Amino acid sequence: MDIHFKEIELGDKPVFDHYFSLRHYENSEFTFTNMFIWRHAFNLRFSIIDGCLCTIGRFGKDFHFFFPPLDGEDGNVDSAIHKLIQYFKRQGYPIVMKGVTHITKKIIDEAVPGLFRYERDPNNDDYVYCTQDLIYLKGKKYHQKRNHINKFLRSYQYTYEPVDDSNIEECIQAELEWMENKDPVPGLEHEKVAVLEALRNFDALKLKGGALRIDGKIQAFSLGELLNPEMAVIHIEKANTQYHGCYAMINQQFAEHCWKDVPYINREEDMGIPGLRQAKRSYHPVKMVEKYTGYLREE
Repeated sequence: MDIHFKEIELGDKPVFDHYFSLRHYENSEFTFTNMFIWRHAFNLRFSIIDGCLCTIGRFGKDFHFFFPPLDGEDGNVDSAIHKLIQYFKRQGYPIVMKGVTHITKKIIDEAVPGLFRYERDPNNDDYVYCTQDLIYLKGKKYHQKRNHINKFLRSYQYTYEPVDDSNIEECIQAELEWMENKDPVPGLEHEKVAVLEALRNFDALKLKGGALRIDGKIQAFSLGELLNPEMAVIHIEKANTQYHGCYAMINQQFAEHCWKDVPYINREEDMGIPGLRQAKRSYHPVKMVEKYTGYLREE
């Protein structure tokens, strides 16, 4: 019998949450929010195969992939992987497994020893920071960040407020206004869809958010959630760059108001974009969640 993969819907959140909760995952992909808000951009679908959560995707027209199967209490990873491989072969797709971390690599190699070879995928490594570093910005290495924030404080009268039903619509309008001034390239269009999905389903996704109001308008906002008991993940961070230091300020304020009791913050990957890589490195991560791509060994 052929496997049926269904599109991801809000009602699937308990299923994903259950599988993600069974191990101490640290990669940003393994939250329902990420799967849901990027489901259109990556054509994500899923199926439960032999007790394992199996998610497949497609980027562009031809790049098909699957994430490592996540085992449940009685999951059979060996069987699930072989069924995924057979499904991809029947469709004529190459066998590509994305988002493999040290944890999932160990699970895969124990289930099917020697079946896959792995290549590092540094563009998709997640940046993990000490929350206290992001809040207090102590020491010489954060001198420039403190300067940005001090200039912001001297230049603008602002208020910080949590994102909730009272200002969600303002955040949506801010995002739409900011995107109006940018060239409509596919990556930005996908990002806009993801941001709007997160905002419009904020309560259902059980997100936390913070916003900066300057001159009576929302000029920055950030959205995140707990990834595991010791780590939060920041899914969205947007700011009006006409206000100098706005990004540095929302970063610091969101960490202080929402995550001060969580040891670490995952700020996701840089996707190989030079400016984004420089920005993420400038906050001095305490560790990287390394990612690999798995390929079937030549038979």
